[in-house]
Amino acid sequence: MTPGSDAPHAHRARKRPAWTARPGGHEPRARCPRSSLVLGVLVLAAVVSTRWVRLNLSPSVPRGLYLLRAVMLPLPHGTLVLLPAPASIHPWWPTSTPLLKPVAAIAGEEVCGIWDHLWVQGEWYGPVYTEADGKPLPHLEGCVVVPEGAVFLASKKPRSLDGRYFGMTRVRDLTAQAIALWTWR
Repeated sequence: MTPGSDAPHAHRARKRPAWTARPGGHEPRARCPRSSLVLGVLVLAAVVSTRWVRLNLSPSVPRGLYLLRAVMLPLPHGTLVLLPAPASIHPWWPTSTPLLKPVAAIAGEEVCGIWDHLWVQGEWYGPVYTEADGKPLPHLEGCVVVPEGAVFLASKKPRSLDGRYFGMTRVRDLTAQAIALWTWR
């Protein structure tokens, strides 16, 4: 018998290496499971998170994706704003990560830190802790009126790192206003 196609064990050239083909010789099919799509969206959000979109994973406001825009005055109660982390909370919050907080009080309104509790215009906002990680937390003591050109930022969520620990925020220090695009709990 001559070598060639007549030989019973002749070598046949494959189009692709054997390890790339599925059993039965079929080509592998491309897959894009939902988890990959979600991961891709989250990575994209993280990449553009500093300018137009913000991914919030902090529990003090709903977790989700937020559209950022210029701060529009006047700021009504509940408006979500973005601000650089104040120096007084750097031991507990990374300096490179801005805070996303709701406006709780505006100029002329009273904010009180009494008996380790926060009150805004007579409404209870939760406890005020005096230490975290074994270190004393700066915190609001007594009552103050929000001055002109400032706001008080606070959330009713437990353990929110907000104005009760860093005080009033000047409106000019706010970097953006946030609008929820997609949130989850």
